[in-house]
Amino acid sequence: MTGLGYILLAGLLLTQVAHADDTTSYVNTPYIGLRYRDSTLHQDNLADTGHAHTLRLQLGYLWALTPHFAAYAEGTKVWSLFGRQYNDTTGRRTPYPAEADPRSSELSSAWLGYDDGQFGIRAGRQYLNLDDKRFFSANAWRQNPQSFDGVTSYLKLGSTTTLGLDWIDQVNRTVGMDFPDINQRRWKLDGKLLHLDQVLPLGTLTAYGYFIKNFTLATNSVRTEGARWTGNVPLQDGSTRLSWTLEGAHQNNYDNNPAHFSLPYHLFELGYGLPAISARLGEESLGGNGHTAFNIAYGSGHSFDGWVGVFSIPPHGLQDRYGGVYGGLSWQHLTWLLTYHDFAPVTGSGPRYGDEIDFGLRATIDARLSLELQYGDYRADSFSVSQRKLWLLAEYRYGKQPI
Repeated sequence: MTGLGYILLAGLLLTQVAHADDTTSYVNTPYIGLRYRDSTLHQDNLADTGHAHTLRLQLGYLWALTPHFAAYAEGTKVWSLFGRQYNDTTGRRTPYPAEADPRSSELSSAWLGYDDGQFGIRAGRQYLNLDDKRFFSANAWRQNPQSFDGVTSYLKLGSTTTLGLDWIDQVNRTVGMDFPDINQRRWKLDGKLLHLDQVLPLGTLTAYGYFIKNFTLATNSVRTEGARWTGNVPLQDGSTRLSWTLEGAHQNNYDNNPAHFSLPYHLFELGYGLPAISARLGEESLGGNGHTAFNIAYGSGHSFDGWVGVFSIPPHGLQDRYGGVYGGLSWQHLTWLLTYHDFAPVTGSGPRYGDEIDFGLRATIDARLSLELQYGDYRADSFSVSQRKLWLLAEYRYGKQPI
């Protein structure tokens, strides 16, 4: 089916559900988002320390056409302030370490949608965040968000079962619409995403299948199928909790991809503790066969594999074994975390890649203003070079962004 066909189908579905029961209501809502980030970047093989001062402004508005029928539009503008003493990945400032936040102006979201709490559908440009955002994400850490053009929908098949069906025909990438290479700004796709959530007596079980044909860059045409089990339970008198994530997936080349591969993926994580302080241990493994690595081109990177962002997954894959502590304080709603990562290849007999320590601190001043510090220290062994990055962020939000 063509892109126009999907849009017409979305319109037909919208007319068919116009009299559904009231369980969700849209209201007219403006959105203003302002985020300033100060990045200090050090890389051992470069003499100059990088300094990136970037400012992002997002302006959006949600029009409630009826209680369940709405339209949303949002623009994003990113500035580089005080000169550019960093490599913004455009190739113009290469002597400095990289921070992939080039200047940009774009229409970051524009959709028409219906949602009654039992059925929802959106057609247009939108953010897409699935599960833990590993495979499909708006990549909110980057100043330029990642958006997808297409039709997304969900249907509740019962009180505990939800089916998601999405079709995407373009991804608008985090380099922004002013990036010199047009083939890096956006990729033309034919993507079908199926997602089924089943609430169990203990946790939630998710099954998914993602089938992506990439017309712009065929090596990113992949088929990914997997299952995920997440949950948490109170222990003892309810003051402590045990949480877990178990996920397994498999990825193959799809459609026009010139390579042939079959690669495994798994994620195991266990958490235990109190609200004030908790601990977690985990392992994420992304397969590689020596020539091709597990593909995460449409998902999030910063929340995985360490904050420094050293890794595009190597050909021999990436095993990330991590552990850390995290918690919160009532003063200024302060939250914190400390994580250690140990990186190694999945296949082959080569040495480990290195390790990283990440520390974060976030203060919520009020409902609209937050301050944040993040620090990452990657110590190289057999991959890349040692790097250290420090970020200071201030973010103001007015209204709610309908993601």
